[in-house]
Amino acid sequence: MIRFFDSHAHYDDQRFKNEFPGGTDGALDYSFENNVRAIVNSGSNLETSYNSILLSQKYANVFATVGIHPTDSQYIKKGELETSFLKIEEMAKTEKVVAIGEIGLDYHYDDTVKEVQKYSFEAQLDIAERLNLPVVIHTRDAMGDTLDILDKHKNVRGIFHSFNGSTEIISQYTKRGWYFSYSGPVTYKNATNVKNAARYTDEDRIMIETDAPYLPPVPKRGEINVSAFLRYTCEVIAELREKSLMETAEITFNNSCRAFGIDPSMFM
Repeated sequence: MIRFFDSHAHYDDQRFKNEFPGGTDGALDYSFENNVRAIVNSGSNLETSYNSILLSQKYANVFATVGIHPTDSQYIKKGELETSFLKIEEMAKTEKVVAIGEIGLDYHYDDTVKEVQKYSFEAQLDIAERLNLPVVIHTRDAMGDTLDILDKHKNVRGIFHSFNGSTEIISQYTKRGWYFSYSGPVTYKNATNVKNAARYTDEDRIMIETDAPYLPPVPKRGEINVSAFLRYTCEVIAELREKSLMETAEITFNNSCRAFGIDPSMFM
């Protein structure tokens, strides 16, 4: 039977509670009924990191990441960032926490404070290194600085979430043991660069995700995204790589297990 691994989602998001029948539980149950066997719920601040842990404790096949998103780091009061990092490090020691994330840099908005984001990014890379955990990288309009910082932390490994970078980055970071996860935009008609990256990524380094409730794939654009829709992303990647849906699902499933240090036999 086909099985999917959603390597990045946000089921604690308020949209599920407000818009999806049955709320978060309804969205998860619907996805599990549609061949999704594992989900990593990603934290973006202290509250969502804690909520991710709670979800992982409630559902056997949900796992958690904990971390402070770059834009969230800017809203933490001056002097309280260090306390936040200590709390993230403690939460990261909880059972079923599989990575530090999502962390990184996001220069998309006009109010970006780059120095705060860089400081937060490096502090959490240090946590990952101390705890020997992978990281989940968010980077938007900031790839150059993101890579410069990662180059200073060569012992850290992880996943480029919702990757939309160049094949040159793939080549360089594959050699260093990184993974590349693709989401709904790979199904969009004009997403030439993302499609090319997904086609080029090494077979043992490619992963898939929803980023639910965001980035719904074609033909579900405009709807609240759920892990059940992961099939559409997987179908496009399978076509790009000239493989079957079943084979692509299994490849990305096993890669996700390896990237997060999860035993795939628990899903047999």
